[in-house]
Amino acid sequence: MHAMPRADSGPAAVGRLRSVLHDLDSELLARQVACGLSGAPVGRIAGHGCQAGIVEDIIRRSLELVRNWLLSGQGPDGGALSDLYEAAREAARHGLAAEDVIRACCGAARAVRSAVLETGSPEGGGVHLEVPWAFLDVALTTVTRAYADQRDLPSASGNSRAATLFARVCARSATTIEDLDRAERMGFQLAGPHCPFVAAIEGGSAAAHAGLAARIRSAGALASAEGHRVAGLTMPGFDWGPFLADSALILAAESATRDDGLADAVGNLHDLVTLAARAGRRGRIRADDFLTELMLANSPRLAEDIVGRVLGLLDAEDPSGTLSQTLRSLAAHGFNRTAAATALPAHRNTLLYRINRIEKLTGLDLDRHAHRELARLAVVWRDTMGGDVPARHE
Repeated sequence: MHAMPRADSGPAAVGRLRSVLHDLDSELLARQVACGLSGAPVGRIAGHGCQAGIVEDIIRRSLELVRNWLLSGQGPDGGALSDLYEAAREAARHGLAAEDVIRACCGAARAVRSAVLETGSPEGGGVHLEVPWAFLDVALTTVTRAYADQRDLPSASGNSRAATLFARVCARSATTIEDLDRAERMGFQLAGPHCPFVAAIEGGSAAAHAGLAARIRSAGALASAEGHRVAGLTMPGFDWGPFLADSALILAAESATRDDGLADAVGNLHDLVTLAARAGRRGRIRADDFLTELMLANSPRLAEDIVGRVLGLLDAEDPSGTLSQTLRSLAAHGFNRTAAATALPAHRNTLLYRINRIEKLTGLDLDRHAHRELARLAVVWRDTMGGDVPARHE
């Protein structure tokens, strides 16, 4: 156990500190910190085993450890550190560098420290600010041990160079001598045009994806393994035929893209691969296959507002989910009431009663095309992202 560094403070300051810590939204803060740490573009729809999700998990666990340390006055016990250790090993298995995990821990510590300082109170701001830095000593030891114990890591030397160069090209960073050296070692042409891609092997391990990235690099492309994904850039005319011979491969690739559009394109391709994997699709996937989901992902605030406007109101009034499920069935069957009633199953009069309730609660008229489309978008985005959203009250 690690004793909490002490600071002289009055009960009012301690009370303000505890209030701030209790109100800390770990989920939201973890997403914000992860976004700030991201080096390469990622999608908005989380997929299985993606590095962005792993990093967010590390940050979330670190936030909770620091917060609990401040609240209890005692450092993390063996159980809490065991959770961080396992999360670090998971990061190692997905190909993250130990330095990236440490950066995530540092980001979490800084976020908690900033939250305390933003109380605006000199006393509250000075209470126990040594704790986040004390946590970093513990985190460094834990992460180092986790990586030392993880023996089945794929070789990351070539992948590290590719990941760095890929992130810099997507960020439109000024070309350096180091960039030229990395590109020359991999046989990749820094001068565009470049075609972004994201690929995944369904059911493949992190090691399998590291191997896929290496094979793509050997074919002259820039490819970086990102856990259970491979992302990168090719030159126009790259031959994907040998890779698509693998029936488990999911590939989303764009044509030549301007440098200022690469980051957005790669993010969309990540989302496309996630959607394809969920739908059981394989082979080459195109944006047209999931156009509605991608459009909503590119307007997340609008999408969430639509869900709150429709399904959030239904869930607030009907926690059983019966009305939401009824609307989902209607949307899935093109608002054909006979087909929806059969699929639920529900008697036609029961369905009509539910539709009346849905329309009364949401203000929608499900006989109008525009209102049907609004309901369909809400269902699509809820199914895409999962989880509940708060109702938007008019």
